[in-house]
Amino acid sequence: MSNKPARITEFSDKVLSIVWDDGHESLYIYEDLRQACPCATCRQERKTSKNGRLRFKKTIPLRTKPDGIKPMSVESIGQYALKFHWNDKHDTGIYSFEFLRDLCSCEACSVPGEEV
Repeated sequence: MSNKPARITEFSDKVLSIVWDDGHESLYIYEDLRQACPCATCRQERKTSKNGRLRFKKTIPLRTKPDGIKPMSVESIGQYALKFHWNDKHDTGIYSFEFLRDLCSCEACSVPGEEV
């Protein structure tokens, strides 16, 4: 499986498209990308404790309505990641290509043991 984008485009005003160099296309809803932000602050906000056991919430509080979340710009970080500058003023998450490929929720990527 490849982890390098061949093409990154805005599929719609709510969805990002990445075509990987192996030909696989991944579509990412901006709200889902923002919710999956890998920065330390967002990871901490997703943690909860119940009866001393650590649990993870799927969502974080957003400063913008979820259907209004979108990047104002996207910055390439070296040859390994993207950094989104979100319209809710958040911009500390660095989304590695490996992380983005793992986030792909298409049917082929969601089936355990299946190679794309």
